[in-house]
Amino acid sequence: MSTFKSFAVLALLFCLAMGVRTSPVQAQEYKEAFNAAIEAAKANDYPTARDEFARASELARQENDKDIADRSASNAAKIDYNIGKGLIEQGNFAGALERFNDGIDVYPSYVNNYEGKALALKKLERAEEAIQAYEDLIAFGNEHNDTQALRKGETGIRDHFNFLASAALGRRAEPSASDAREAMASLEELQERVDPDADTYFYLAVANNALGNYDAAVSFADQALGLHRGSRTDAAKIHFTRGEALMYAGNITAAKESFENARFGSYKSPAEHYLETL
Repeated sequence: MSTFKSFAVLALLFCLAMGVRTSPVQAQEYKEAFNAAIEAAKANDYPTARDEFARASELARQENDKDIADRSASNAAKIDYNIGKGLIEQGNFAGALERFNDGIDVYPSYVNNYEGKALALKKLERAEEAIQAYEDLIAFGNEHNDTQALRKGETGIRDHFNFLASAALGRRAEPSASDAREAMASLEELQERVDPDADTYFYLAVANNALGNYDAAVSFADQALGLHRGSRTDAAKIHFTRGEALMYAGNITAAKESFENARFGSYKSPAEHYLETL
């Protein structure tokens, strides 16, 4: 039951803020279902609570009680999300996906299930479906003016294609022309879907270096540095790639300046080597 500890506060809130009394005159089944859901939540029986909330929502809509219908559906979706999150932690990604889908079906306005669905699909290595789920998260953000949902959807897509580019370029010590073209294809698709970030431009710089397009590599490295918000150590790889492009292009003075800025972390030794030999 430790998976469901997060529901303790939720159950209390249900009791204090959302309780509904059955009409003494006319038995209203949806109100009884709503209260049964609260009792199940108090007893830590969240699957039953979820089903009772879903039933209360459906019956309340039939009675045109939008308030109870929406509250019930929202609670059901939140339970689906929390159960799904617990299943993710247990490695049951297929079960989690089913829960997140159920949550979206019962209450499409609860954003967390969209994010959970994308994560579950990613864990299941169903890449195309995961991308679509992130697209759905972006659509949700646009429709509901939810900047956090929009950002998470864009980040999910960006991370996917940046990873593909990184994997292609890191396949061997020195990326081949085919590696570079493969990486660039992934990065082009990224830019068709979302705005690039510093990593996108960095991988474009590495790919263009591999193809001998040194002016383009410098330009992409400059764009990467313009967007970079990390530490000097994080930025060292960009400065190093920029320095290589300038060195190959014959601009030794500018290359030395870039290598000087690359003297951090794992790039310290190779940058100093170039500074000593150029």
